[in-house]
Amino acid sequence: MEYSHLATDTGREFTAAGVTLLEGLINEAVLRKDRCVIGLSGGSTPWPVYEALGKSKKIDWSKVWLFLVDERYVSAESDDSNTRLVRETLLAHAAIPPMQCKYPSALPLEDWKNEYEETLADLLGGEWPDIVILGMGEDGHIASLFPPVADEGRGPELSVHTTTDQFAVHDRLSVTMPVLANAQSKIFLLRGEGKKNVWEEMLASDEDEERWPAKAVLSQAGCTLISQW
Repeated sequence: MEYSHLATDTGREFTAAGVTLLEGLINEAVLRKDRCVIGLSGGSTPWPVYEALGKSKKIDWSKVWLFLVDERYVSAESDDSNTRLVRETLLAHAAIPPMQCKYPSALPLEDWKNEYEETLADLLGGEWPDIVILGMGEDGHIASLFPPVADEGRGPELSVHTTTDQFAVHDRLSVTMPVLANAQSKIFLLRGEGKKNVWEEMLASDEDEERWPAKAVLSQAGCTLISQW
C-alpha cells in the first residue's frame, strides 16, 4: 500500500496542508476536463479545511461539483447532518451553483437510497470522482462502510444503505468501495493519537478490506494522508 504522507504538528499546519493540496488537485481536474467532481466526508476533522478552502480565490468554483460520500438519515438541519456541515463551512464562502451540490433529500428510507443512487449515477456519468476526502473511525470505518463490510458495500452499485449501533444515528447512506477506490485522488484527513493508532493497526494487520475498508482505497494509486499527531 503506497501513499503520500503530509505530516503536520499544529491545527494551522493541518488546515493549510489540506487547502494547498486540494487547490492544486481541483485546478488540475478543471484544466483536464473543465470541471471537478469532489466527494466530501463529514465529521469535525475536515471542518476547518472546508471552511478555509471555501475562502480560496485560486479556484473557479463555477466548475466544481460536490457530493457527499455518506450521509446520516436525519434532517438537513440536524447537528448530525453532513449536508449542514458542508453548507456552514465550504458553501458559506465558495460560490458553487446550488445545482452543482448534490445531497440526498428528505424521503422515506428506501426512496432516499434510490434517489442517492440515481443522483450519483447522473453526476458521475460513467466516470469516477476526481477527488474524495475521507476520514477513518477508530473501528476502521470509512465513509459509512462499517467493518465487516457487507457485499453490498463493495458494489457494483454506487451506493449502499448501512446501519450501525455505534452512534446515535443508526441509518446511513454511503458510496460503495469502487467509488472511493477509483477516484483520481483520495485524501485521508486524520488527527489525534486515536486515529494514529488505528491507522498503524490497519497497516500492520493481515486482514483484508472486509475488516479494513481503507485497504481497498490504498490498493489504488493517488492516495494521500494528511495527519496531525
